[in-house]
Amino acid sequence: MLFKLWRYFIGFAAMIFIILWLFQIVFLNYFYESMKISEITRIGNTIQNEFDSEDFGEVLTTYALTKSLKITVVDEYGHYRMTNDTVLEYMPPMSKLRFDAEYGRLQEEGLKYIIKTSKIPKLDNSLIEFNGYLGNIAGVKYYITISSVLEPVDSAIDILKEQLFIVSIISLVIAMIMSFFISKRLSDPIVQMSRTAIAIGKGNYDIMFKKGDYEEIDDLSDTLNYATGELKKTLQLRKDLLANVSHDLKTPLTVIKSYGEMIRDISGDNKEKRNEHIEVIIEEADHLTKLVNDLLDVSKLESSVANYEITTFDLGEMVDNQVMRFKNYRSDFDFEVIKTGDLKVEADYKRIEQVVYNLISNAINYSGESKKLILKTEETEKGVRFDCIDFGIGIKEEDIKGIWDRFYRGSGNRTRSKVGTGLGLFIVKSILEGHGFEYGVTSKVNEGSNFYFVAKKMEKEK
Repeated sequence: MLFKLWRYFIGFAAMIFIILWLFQIVFLNYFYESMKISEITRIGNTIQNEFDSEDFGEVLTTYALTKSLKITVVDEYGHYRMTNDTVLEYMPPMSKLRFDAEYGRLQEEGLKYIIKTSKIPKLDNSLIEFNGYLGNIAGVKYYITISSVLEPVDSAIDILKEQLFIVSIISLVIAMIMSFFISKRLSDPIVQMSRTAIAIGKGNYDIMFKKGDYEEIDDLSDTLNYATGELKKTLQLRKDLLANVSHDLKTPLTVIKSYGEMIRDISGDNKEKRNEHIEVIIEEADHLTKLVNDLLDVSKLESSVANYEITTFDLGEMVDNQVMRFKNYRSDFDFEVIKTGDLKVEADYKRIEQVVYNLISNAINYSGESKKLILKTEETEKGVRFDCIDFGIGIKEEDIKGIWDRFYRGSGNRTRSKVGTGLGLFIVKSILEGHGFEYGVTSKVNEGSNFYFVAKKMEKEK
């Protein structure tokens, strides 16, 4: 990469030198002649515009002296009226043949001026002539000729060649040295980034991408460092997930094994004890089943395999069904159901049912001694809002952000008997974000929590 950048810089410098040589040497004569023609044309037009002024003679004299020009004014009969080259008394009238050659086209074609360029015989010079019509005074037409000699520029070109050759060599050497250092400063950070990326690929996530001397490289370095940090977090989450899953699998398996051995060794003949131990085994098996199902749901939601089948249904009726479901085995709880407005929504029925179930289950786990829940479903301007309100232990402010994460453990007050699999709220978050629904929680310690989400209303037919 270093050699390529250096080669590009040298190529760019060489292109500049070539352009410089073309304009200063090859096209110098052309530019010099074009410049003189433009200058004489501008002067001629200015003099034509000053013909009627009282300072006309002074204008001619000024231009003739300052620009080294020969200026002659003649009338339509060939008589010389003004000149800065010869005394007028000694100048015979211009022959008709010459007059026609000089000004004939102006008369025939009605032109204001013409420009002619010609070689001076026996000299290496060229002559530029501006022949123009001045105007009419007392019925007599007047014409002007402005002449300028183009001096040869060959000697100047020879001098420029020698100077440009020396300047080009010196500049090329300087360009080679500077381009080498610039290329090195450009390529070194990129080469270092490549090595850092290889190290990260081998598992070294503590290494950082170094910044360079350019804003773009610094921005790239910051972006890659951010990506590395996120990758490191993801890997740590995976490790934590494996550790938590291993723990949550190991605990019920240990309990099942222990109670199985107790049935075999102790309570086998005691029906009451045996049934009690079997009930514990069934509960732990149910916990394992729920954990596996939740893990499957998490896997589907994270891998985008979970496709949402959007249908229209009544969210209030869904809440009623879930309340009946919980009352069957949590009859000790007081469920207060509040419904207002049109509660028809557009969403995936099974997934939203899972959300409502998880929120109610979570509220039951943390309701404390109050044993009361308020389940409110109401129509709002934003959509249909569902609130699940408990009056339990609440959540500390510093823990609220983390409760939506997998296997989150807050301030240490969550026991295994309460928190279930530790995936319920993460599944709720994934489903609601997949639908694009607003959701959140408000809570105060020892006063309770309010988990809510806002579903999309059913679109009314026009």
